[in-house]
Amino acid sequence: MDVYDLQALMGENIEAEDYRDLWVVGLAVEMQHVASLLGEARRMADMLGAYVHYIGAGDSDEAIAFGADRVHTLAAESLAPDAAVSTLATFFETRKPEFVFFPATDIGNEVAGCLAQRLKGGVVCNCIALRLDESAREIVASHPVYDGAYYLDTALAAKPQIFTVREGAFPAPLRDSGRNGETEPMDSPADLAIRARALGEADYTPPAVSLRKAARVFAVGRAGNDSESAAIGKQIAEKIGAHFAGDRSAFDSGWIEEDQIVGVNGIEIAPDVYIAAGIWGDTLHRAGAEGAKFVIAIHPDKRAPIFSWADTCLVGKPKDVLPKLLALL
Repeated sequence: MDVYDLQALMGENIEAEDYRDLWVVGLAVEMQHVASLLGEARRMADMLGAYVHYIGAGDSDEAIAFGADRVHTLAAESLAPDAAVSTLATFFETRKPEFVFFPATDIGNEVAGCLAQRLKGGVVCNCIALRLDESAREIVASHPVYDGAYYLDTALAAKPQIFTVREGAFPAPLRDSGRNGETEPMDSPADLAIRARALGEADYTPPAVSLRKAARVFAVGRAGNDSESAAIGKQIAEKIGAHFAGDRSAFDSGWIEEDQIVGVNGIEIAPDVYIAAGIWGDTLHRAGAEGAKFVIAIHPDKRAPIFSWADTCLVGKPKDVLPKLLALL
């Protein structure tokens, strides 16, 4: 019998501030993948004077041996993300977990995020380390941001505090086959088996990406170009999935609109690839396109400033080059 059973017998309600215990949830994972989480939860629970609960399918004795005090067996059919969220949310509403750990798998991250929203708690995903602050009863989580460019330490104020933890974050725990624990099956409502159904294709057109955020830009200028070659440049842009743009001279010639002008006095861009055909490339234009990762320049004058900062340079009139480029495409 644990604190929940005692409170139930005494007719007490669990208040919002009565969050307690550490919970490890294993969804569609082998016990070996959650053993380290159970071991770390056991270590933290001993520091806080709390219990460790395990929710998942598999061998209850193994979970107890790795540190669980009570195992709540979860039926296999409840492992679909939407059903798992509903089942766990209903279960946790009365249990009031203080800390909840998931392995950082696809289903673990999905369920953890949805569960935090349902329980009005906090969540940190893909943690590589967890540090317990006993005095504040909170866990500081280290996790990667910006695709691993650097790591951030985050502490949560809301309860429950939910974390998904990457495999290998903690060492494998000692297995104590002499530990005692309890097992309690969890029920999953039958109507949660199927929560989504295919309704067919949706009539949806994604919003257009702005020139400022374009991954590819093909721009034209007046040098060595005419209206016909500018139109060919637009076809090339469509072929390679690029935004069609130009400099101020292209706007003055009527080949582009005002919101297609590249430069400090127009739109500043930072695409992966920038192709400039017939653009002189002075200081103002360079400042508007200097964020481009790779620049291809086509210009009839080898003295054009754009050749000093382009990655690939082709001396020639765009009206001669672009038709050949279109033919190659």
